[in-house]
Amino acid sequence: MEPFFQIEQLRRSGNFNMDTDHFHDFYEIYYLLSGERHYYIRNRIYALQAGDLVFINKNQLHRTSSRNRSRHERILVSFDDLFLKPAADGLALGWADLFQGESFLLRPTAHEQGEIADLLQAMLREQREEGLWSKPYLQTLLTQLLIRLERMRKAKPAALAPEQSEGQRRVYGIIEYLDMHYGEKLSLSGIAEHFFISSTYLCRIFKQTTGFTIIEYLNYVRVRETKVLLQETDWPMTRIAAQTGFDSIAHFGRVFKGITGRAPLQYRKQHQE
Repeated sequence: MEPFFQIEQLRRSGNFNMDTDHFHDFYEIYYLLSGERHYYIRNRIYALQAGDLVFINKNQLHRTSSRNRSRHERILVSFDDLFLKPAADGLALGWADLFQGESFLLRPTAHEQGEIADLLQAMLREQREEGLWSKPYLQTLLTQLLIRLERMRKAKPAALAPEQSEGQRRVYGIIEYLDMHYGEKLSLSGIAEHFFISSTYLCRIFKQTTGFTIIEYLNYVRVRETKVLLQETDWPMTRIAAQTGFDSIAHFGRVFKGITGRAPLQYRKQHQE
């Protein structure tokens, strides 16, 4: 498997919301150059302003949407473990030790923003020009950026606070309930009854807050947990489907392929190899 790395700078005018809710098997660094955005990550909604940075761990559900309908510009870095490994090994650093498996948000100072922007622009230039030893140079630039982010994170342990309206707090509780009970046979009416609200209100506030429908979110959580079981166990598909709350093996296969682009058996074969 080839190491994966990509960096892109993009400017958008007016109202823009991500069409798809997603997670993936690689890491992302999202840096907002200008404008404002809402960012859904780690079961919470955050209001980002220019200069804010988000590190998204692999397999974390996330989505961005418009805030105040403002134009915005961002840089997005995407990479996998294989791309980072040579530089991390050379520095005797482990990826888990550096980030401890957590996504996080940072609000850098003006000076820190300058340092981050310089590294990102160097990556964009190197990716565009593809000079001699381009790949190890990009790995070195990425390692510098990650070390800088980790130093900032340790110096500022207080993370950006999520938005906390009454409706958002209620949705956060619903999300936590789904994260705990995804393996059970859940229904919209049953979830609504548990929270003493109507199914119509449940669907409306969940979609307004997260950008996902209840079913979309539940399917993503189930597929995320399924991927772990496919990689770490030799359980048959029927047991995995039942363990993660799917009502039939056909439904399990259809949802998994719709989200990952691969059948469960294909995914297991690729990752266990």
